Amino acid sequence: MENDRTLRIYSHNISEFAKENLFYVELAGEYNRKIDYKIERDYYDSLLVMCIEEGILTAVVGKKKVEAKSGETVFIDCRNPHCYYSEGPITFKWAHLQGNSIYAYSDLLTKKFGNPAVLNSSSIILQEFLILMNSLKGENYFDHSLSVYVHRLLATISERIFAQTKSAKQSLANAEAYLRQNFNQQISITEVAENVEMSVYHFTRQFHKQYGVSPYEYLIMQRISNAKRFLLNSNMTTKEIAIACGYNNSSIFIAAFKTRVGLTPSQFRVNVIENIGI
Repeated sequence: MENDRTLRIYSHNISEFAKENLFYVELAGEYNRKIDYKIERDYYDSLLVMCIEEGILTAVVGKKKVEAKSGETVFIDCRNPHCYYSEGPITFKWAHLQGNSIYAYSDLLTKKFGNPAVLNSSSIILQEFLILMNSLKGENYFDHSLSVYVHRLLATISERIFAQTKSAKQSLANAEAYLRQNFNQQISITEVAENVEMSVYHFTRQFHKQYGVSPYEYLIMQRISNAKRFLLNSNMTTKEIAIACGYNNSSIFIAAFKTRVGLTPSQFRVNVIENIGI
């Protein structure tokens, strides 16, 4: 169906079997340089996917607001009140994904990216989406085949999420190992973040989520832990231990140690060795 030169909508009748057991798409379409575009709803039973080809689309769900530009794909769990709009000409393709397990995939996307979610349209994701759209353009199609196309698109996105998560966890593990093994060096958290190809903000946030403390605090913890080892197993002076633990200034070392242990290094050594009898 074609309403005007800027809009095409594809509408299909879905069998009861498909509604109960398969993925399906009742509505999909294309906008070509649509101007003053805006949709606002309280509820719609679908996971909406929109692939932006030109312009900028703004999507809002609750307090979260995102912008998607050319080469990006937007996902909205439409069970929540939502709106999306463009302040200038926009070209994009869209489809309301529905059916069996659709919200399991929606929850997966939301957990990783929030709702609405914005992803870069990688070539493989775009390819699967275009296959789905091309099947929807035809008047004759099979419910099972359409379900396969929807599933392939969702599976491709999910595998990308898994790959990104696995890569991020490995990067964080590499950063943790670097901090642990190089506690005696002058370390810049900015440089560590750059080495794992993350912004300082994102690196700090993800590291804290993974290990329970910030990268800087983790480094201090490693230094204090090794300082205790030196205090109990060597005759090194406080100044020598400070240097061995990455501190150029023994006063800063003493202050950091006392803040986290409750005793100065000398007091710790005396209490443990003399009072406990080591």
